[in-house]
Amino acid sequence: MIKWITFILAAAGLSIGIYTAATAQHEAPKVPLAGEPSVNPYKQGIAATGQVEAATRNVNIAAPEGALVVRVLAEVGQRVKAGDPLFELDARTLQAELIRARGARQSAEATLRKVELQPRAEELPPLEAEVLAMESEVADWQDQYEKYGQARALDAAGQYEQARRKFALDGAKARLAGARGRLSLLKAGAWSAEVDVARAGLAAAEADIRALELLIERRTVRAPFDGTVLKRNVEPGQFAPADPSGAAMVLGDLSTLHVRARVDEEDLPLLRMGAPAQARVRGQKAILVPLTMIRIEPLAQPKVQLSGATTERVDTRVLEVVFRVEGAAALYPGQLVDVFIEGGEG
Repeated sequence: MIKWITFILAAAGLSIGIYTAATAQHEAPKVPLAGEPSVNPYKQGIAATGQVEAATRNVNIAAPEGALVVRVLAEVGQRVKAGDPLFELDARTLQAELIRARGARQSAEATLRKVELQPRAEELPPLEAEVLAMESEVADWQDQYEKYGQARALDAAGQYEQARRKFALDGAKARLAGARGRLSLLKAGAWSAEVDVARAGLAAAEADIRALELLIERRTVRAPFDGTVLKRNVEPGQFAPADPSGAAMVLGDLSTLHVRARVDEEDLPLLRMGAPAQARVRGQKAILVPLTMIRIEPLAQPKVQLSGATTERVDTRVLEVVFRVEGAAALYPGQLVDVFIEGGEG
């Protein structure tokens, strides 16, 4: 009896197990892909990671020297022309030096005018009068000396008295020569070398002013080419360092976009100039953009930009290939795309 009960229970358990297993099997729901996978459209193609950039590359505009930002004159997305001001730095220290330099120029101009206008008409009469006085004094001492000579010849005067008149006469003649020399020097006007020195001083003062004006102009940072402001990293009152890595603005020409692809060195035997290429925009929708090869930059560099693929090699070098984007495409500088290049015979 017990054997039959055991057999019945075993059969019931087996039936329940079969039923449970049969009803538990159901098809798992299919999870949709986040996006269509990138597929190389070429039979023998090269796959590379590319980065969108402006035709002029993305140029970092840095301050020429560290200073406070006074005004920001361009906004993100604004189209600017070469020479348009982008932002202005504090130039008050230079402006103060410019004021002093302009004062020095006025002083140099006055010095030059003074030298060029010599002699002054008011300076001549006193010297002319001095010459006349010296001539009279010489004539007086000459007359006394001659009279004492005649008297001494008659033994009416001593040798000592005549010698005194001779010394006085010589002194008067020397003073007369000095007065005449000063008068001649004044009438001759300024020495040519003095005029040259005064002119050189004025030229130096003007050069200082021009140099300061150039430094002040340099405090207004301008666009080096026609382009669009891609990024602005400064605000009025903020200190802008003279460091290209901390660019105050990023400027680029968006009229034509380029893609800079980095081809692994193991694919270089398949690479050829002018090969057809396409870029696939990453995302849920597969968008292929035609590319035209512009140049192959002939310098292999260490691979520093990774795509994140599990099969990607990092211990390799890459060669940069630049393409031009053909047609209108919704691409932005800095965006990563998958680049496919038709390969040649390896």
